[in-house]
Amino acid sequence: MYSSGNPTNIANPINDASFQLDISTGGGRLTLYQTTLCEKLQWDNLNSDVNFDAYNKNDIQLICCQADATILWLVSDVVQRRFIEFLDWDMDMIITSTWLLTRERPKGKEVVKYEKPVDSKDLPEPSDVQKVFNGSTISFRIYNLYPRYFRVTGSGEVRSFEQEVTSGPISVSADLVINRAASEWWSFHDLDSSHIRGCGGLTGPTAVIVSEETPPQGILGDTLSKFSIWGLYITFVLAVGRFIRLQCSDLRMRIPFENLPSCDRLIAICENIYAARAEGELGVEEVLYWTLVKIYRSPHMLLEYTKPD
Repeated sequence: MYSSGNPTNIANPINDASFQLDISTGGGRLTLYQTTLCEKLQWDNLNSDVNFDAYNKNDIQLICCQADATILWLVSDVVQRRFIEFLDWDMDMIITSTWLLTRERPKGKEVVKYEKPVDSKDLPEPSDVQKVFNGSTISFRIYNLYPRYFRVTGSGEVRSFEQEVTSGPISVSADLVINRAASEWWSFHDLDSSHIRGCGGLTGPTAVIVSEETPPQGILGDTLSKFSIWGLYITFVLAVGRFIRLQCSDLRMRIPFENLPSCDRLIAICENIYAARAEGELGVEEVLYWTLVKIYRSPHMLLEYTKPD
């Protein structure tokens, strides 16, 4: 039914992208860097040696973001000093990178979120972060923030590539720099931006994303996007098939009671039972009732009572 209507999926590219970097301890969370200025470039327009032979190049996009944050650093000195104290108390420090990707489909899952905490071995030393907060230095380095290559499935899940697609680094490492002037803001500088061609002078967060094709819009297309072909099979084949089977099962057991040649005598007995009850002849009613039960219990008697006149 689906293949006869529209046998092909259609492209579902990333329409909007944003990136955010947060740092948190037991005392709370601060957003260090956030940008919504990200370019979306089609992979087939780029000259790259990355191996994507298994995918349609129309589904692959290069996301290049500005190095400077789109929000100012407005955290007060009091809060920064308090955060430095939390780091002094040896509380666990967590740095989390977050991608927000927007597509047209599937309905209800247009926005996809990919969030990844940095492994503890790749985090900067708490003292390096403290030095930036107290003004001693202006940057610290974070390794393996997030995978550079990942794909967004048709159902809206984000998965990193299981196999290597390039000889270069497959994870993004970066320097986080605070700019102090009349206003303060953070900058994100990718350490391996030279391995990605096409971003030009943009050294901010980058990612190569494969956005899988999805069925076209419509009742059937939306169903396949949300529940996949297995959900469609279970709903229509197993559920509906089982309902039909329940309606048609054990038909042979109902043949003696439903396919009778003539039921006039049985109907007469039922009417006599009703009449006896109405007249208060309960003894006659009981005799007729057990007579009817005896007839139905005996296939031979049921056949004799239902013969045509």
